Amino acid sequence: MYKKIVVFILLSALLVPDVLANSFKDNFTWGFDSSIWTPRTGDNGSPFGCTFEPGLISPSSHGITLVVDNNKCAELQSTNTITYGKVQGALKTGNTPGTVSSIFTYTSWFDEPGRAWQEIDIEFLPSLGNVVHTNIIYQPNGGVYQSWEEDIDLAQFGVNIQNELVEIGFEWSVNQIRWFIYNSQGTEQTIRVMYKDNGDGNLTNNEIPAYAWPVDNTKLMINHWHGDNSEQAYYFPGQYYQSSAWAYYDFIQYTAN
Repeated sequence: MYKKIVVFILLSALLVPDVLANSFKDNFTWGFDSSIWTPRTGDNGSPFGCTFEPGLISPSSHGITLVVDNNKCAELQSTNTITYGKVQGALKTGNTPGTVSSIFTYTSWFDEPGRAWQEIDIEFLPSLGNVVHTNIIYQPNGGVYQSWEEDIDLAQFGVNIQNELVEIGFEWSVNQIRWFIYNSQGTEQTIRVMYKDNGDGNLTNNEIPAYAWPVDNTKLMINHWHGDNSEQAYYFPGQYYQSSAWAYYDFIQYTAN
């Protein structure tokens, strides 16, 4: 009888549906809104070279700083899941090589058995300079990893992520993902667009196969971490020299479609 109860509880937990977040904006005034975010504890394994700890999230009167120090790093993930909509934020990073600061969506088989890994990325790597790394990731459980990466030089928009706040985001819909930035004049500019394959038999450079399109409810996350100097980490995020680092987030906003 005890075993049956345990099995029932486990199955019930797996069958609980995702709770979708409403539109929100967090200005991070004296910290993060605990109704929106949950701080991460733990590690991701290689190529991550640090353990996520809530104490590395430093509040201020307006905005939070995610600190990397002594093999420790910081992450916030949305308490509820999001779906199609517009994600944007303003942040500034330091210039410590081997680190990454990001705004991204993530879900995988860790959230629901059999679910594919699906991710949409905005990432800043000081090893690359004044560049934003955009990416879409797809991998079925036990299957082949695929990604669609593009690095975009921010100088053409008159902004520098290491010297000033940069407002940036992406808009995710049923058949399009559009990354955008606010240039030095405060005007929103599209910097990249990827489309779901339209099924015409010709997969172009700006199309993703329909099977790989992100469709599941997902967590929204921000984090700041450093690599472990493994062979994989030398490619992404670059060699890390054991320096402390910071990434300042002024706000994060999600607007549901």
